[in-house]
Amino acid sequence: MVDMNPREAAYLALLSSSREEVFIANFLEQWRLSTQPSSLDLHFAQQLANGTSQMSLSLDYLAVQLNDGKKISIKQKERLLLRLSLFQFYFLDRVPIYAIADEMMDIANRYCHRSFTSFLNFLLRKLPQANLNLPAGDDAESLSIRFSYPLYFVKNLRSHYSVETTKQILESGNKPAPVMARIRSERLCQEQTGFPIICSTPLPVAVIKDPILFQTIAESSHYYIQNATPATLLGNLCLLDWPPSRILDLCASPGGKLLAVADAFPDAQLYANDLSLDKMIRLQKNCEKYGIHATLSCMRGEDFTSEKPFDLIILDVPCSNSGVLNKRSEARWRLSEENILKLKELQKQLFEHALSLLATNGEIWYMTCSILPEENEDFISEMCQSYSLKIRQRQTILPNAEGWDGGFACALTR
Repeated sequence: MVDMNPREAAYLALLSSSREEVFIANFLEQWRLSTQPSSLDLHFAQQLANGTSQMSLSLDYLAVQLNDGKKISIKQKERLLLRLSLFQFYFLDRVPIYAIADEMMDIANRYCHRSFTSFLNFLLRKLPQANLNLPAGDDAESLSIRFSYPLYFVKNLRSHYSVETTKQILESGNKPAPVMARIRSERLCQEQTGFPIICSTPLPVAVIKDPILFQTIAESSHYYIQNATPATLLGNLCLLDWPPSRILDLCASPGGKLLAVADAFPDAQLYANDLSLDKMIRLQKNCEKYGIHATLSCMRGEDFTSEKPFDLIILDVPCSNSGVLNKRSEARWRLSEENILKLKELQKQLFEHALSLLATNGEIWYMTCSILPEENEDFISEMCQSYSLKIRQRQTILPNAEGWDGGFACALTR
């Protein structure tokens, strides 16, 4: 990958993502490895690419305003560059207009037709005097444009939550995620000297703000980089009055759940499975780093077989990611009724197969990083009715201003 500045890297990451060649995060990681940008340049490129992707709907709305209310018919690669330009102007306070104009025009000259380059130059010259605004109403369409989410998702949230809760969820999904780490040792938890413990379940979590401290913690086997939400959900699930002896994590990568049950039930036999080789490589590295002794397998969860049943099966199913949209900038644009229905069918197949692997008195821990009831509470109600299951514990956490993810967990028995 040739040397390029952060704006060009962000643009090409957006372009690759739009063509479904590679995710933004993967492209920028390749750029980091090949060109070794400074930490500031890397952060700036990530901010530009992810922010532009997240705020696409808002940016298209602003572009029409800038063009005197006229519809803009341009190619996708040109639209991405226009969005990137507007994102810097409207959402970033400290980026001077001349820097935006100079570098965006340079990128346009290299990647776009001269007719678009002239049009972009015309629009950028209007920016300093432009009075751009996003809709302020609380109706679903205004919220969709202002916070930049598919209208389907906003309507879905409004059917389940109040206006204020919906706005909190949408706003949280547009904020950078703070770095948090689960503390594996009670002694370390008592000796912390720089960051507060923010949840008090058996799996305590701290917020890490110092980048130097973060690097030290990320390399240590005494900590696991993990948001407070999955740590809290897992910590509460681990409050069992009996120790499971055989545990299966059916969709295990990258290994946070497996590590949690290894810490909570150190005498249990552990088994972990995931779908792809890349995921299994990551899982294996984490097992080695954290000293987890587990039998690993790589196959579809629906195809996993075992001669003996399991006392505990962790089932963290593929889902809409609707509780972690601030971390996965492209995920919000896959939120549609059609995709949710496909995911529900896969969730059902995995759940039914997990039941076939479960010991008579065992538990299934069904988990998602979704906040949609159709993937969580409604789905569990359907499974309980179909298979006469009982709920030992159920918990939903919504995204919040403190940086907690959204997620769901439920412990079920026959």
